[in-house]
Amino acid sequence: MSDKRVPQSPTEYLIDRIEKARPVIKLLGVFDKSAKAQFQEVERQLENIKDMMTNRDLFAQIYSPLGWVNYDRFSTDIVAKVLDMNLDDGEIELTNYHLNPENLLFLGYRFCTRHFNPWEAIYERAVERAGAEDYLSAIPLVLSIIDGICTTSTGKHPFSGGADAPIFDSQTSGPGGLSEGLAILGSTRRKLDTELICMPFRHGIVHGLNPNYGNPIVAGKVFNLLCATVDYFDRRRDEVERLEKATEEQKPVDLIKLGKSMRRNVEVKDVINRWKARPVVSNMILATSDDIANLQSGSPEAFAAKYLSWLIAKNYGELAKGTVDYPNRPIGFRAGRLRNELKNILLTHWSIIGIEDTSPAISQVTVKLAGEINDQVWNTEFLMGLMFADDNYELVPRGLSGGFWSVMPNFLSELWLLSIRTE
Repeated sequence: MSDKRVPQSPTEYLIDRIEKARPVIKLLGVFDKSAKAQFQEVERQLENIKDMMTNRDLFAQIYSPLGWVNYDRFSTDIVAKVLDMNLDDGEIELTNYHLNPENLLFLGYRFCTRHFNPWEAIYERAVERAGAEDYLSAIPLVLSIIDGICTTSTGKHPFSGGADAPIFDSQTSGPGGLSEGLAILGSTRRKLDTELICMPFRHGIVHGLNPNYGNPIVAGKVFNLLCATVDYFDRRRDEVERLEKATEEQKPVDLIKLGKSMRRNVEVKDVINRWKARPVVSNMILATSDDIANLQSGSPEAFAAKYLSWLIAKNYGELAKGTVDYPNRPIGFRAGRLRNELKNILLTHWSIIGIEDTSPAISQVTVKLAGEINDQVWNTEFLMGLMFADDNYELVPRGLSGGFWSVMPNFLSELWLLSIRTE
């Protein structure tokens, strides 16, 4: 991470590019009203990004000394909200957020993945105990999960440097991140202290030196620490690929490539100006798993039919290739993940009953699916989003070369969630 060629984080790089482009965009706005409106929108988005980054740093200054940890999936709205509160009310808000049943449910989905699955049963018991306000039981269970994840991933205990290595582009390595939280919460307790504590001191709790820990705020902080731990090791796992991608994207501009890109932009603009959406089709059977003869080759609905045939055949490799994955992780990794998430889903029949073109590169296809989930018969309707894009998932207007159809990931995510709820 000390190499001078290490790229900026994607957020820092985006801010840098916008700042450098400001003078040119502003000048264009003098001559073009639409350019002026675009400039104002860019300015607004830039300020939003800067505000979020500032709020993260302020949160680290104010709340990290109290045992709260920054992590990647932490709601930016909650962070902004507690910064406008006094500390007591802010800690109550953070506690409620981290003990919220819906938030705990979504964190639980992470334990369905191969990397965290060994601790799924312990996590479920911890959530059940927290829901019953039995914090004396829930807190040690969560601490044991944190220990297990870190020790098996690094060979080191989390409170002894196991999570100290910086991770590229992760809030868990930034101000108020995981290593800072572990340093505070891992402090050694030498004597018995029966006073009520408001910090999940791991040593004192596990070794019985801080027995009066069974309250909501300690539970909120320990679940907060678990969120950061899960994010940290998720981001650590694909760090090399993300670094390579960022390095490639941030290479100095090649003037020849820039010229080609400008010509391409002219082509794209021309296609967009000429494009017209097809009439919306709804509640009409256009194709089924038994008959796709009427689908136009190269259309989004034709690709949707092919995609659904892979789902019926449980061809996870092709499903992985055909599903949008912005980090561009290896196909084998993505296929393995889909195999694990969709293993209880058996699709036996599908119908395409609707189409809507929402932009030159985006279409929505309505499908009816039938089959079994966890050995239970199911029949439901889904909206499948498709995008026409290049290998890096940059949108390409249909009709231009270099693009192909892919299905947006929320389609399979909805199936997975349905499987989890059924189970």
